[in-house]
Amino acid sequence: MAYLISFFTIGIIWVNHHALMTNIRVVDRTLLFLNLLLLLFVVVIPFATATIAEYLTSGGSDAHIAMALYALVFEGMSLAFCFIFGWSLGEGRSHRPVPRERRGRAWLQFGVGLLVYLVATGVAFVNAPAALAIIGLVAVYYMVDPRPAAVRRAD
Repeated sequence: MAYLISFFTIGIIWVNHHALMTNIRVVDRTLLFLNLLLLLFVVVIPFATATIAEYLTSGGSDAHIAMALYALVFEGMSLAFCFIFGWSLGEGRSHRPVPRERRGRAWLQFGVGLLVYLVATGVAFVNAPAALAIIGLVAVYYMVDPRPAAVRRAD
């Protein structure tokens, strides 16, 4: 189950990153380093997945720590994605900028992961399988609309 959640999450990251980047008009060093930060967390997902696969079946405190680590990796990935989104809101950086009146809603859509992954981290110390289910639900949430909020337009 952890492998499938990780696989779909990495796929969703890739799809949403692609959609966000196709809207970018200019690339600067800041954006490159923000992308590098995102990549840092994405490449750790398989390690974190292997860790929970090993410890979740054995139970005990190690399972809780492994699940908290897994959730924190997703928290870091979500934070990096939010940084990239925030950067994209700068003047002249996007082909189709998010209108000012829609930015609050867009931030809310981007920020759901930040909050829920943090909750999953806390839940991991009490119930590791429940934390995994929470992380899986975030993947479903981000699959519902394949475009990140940054490129949605009010039609």
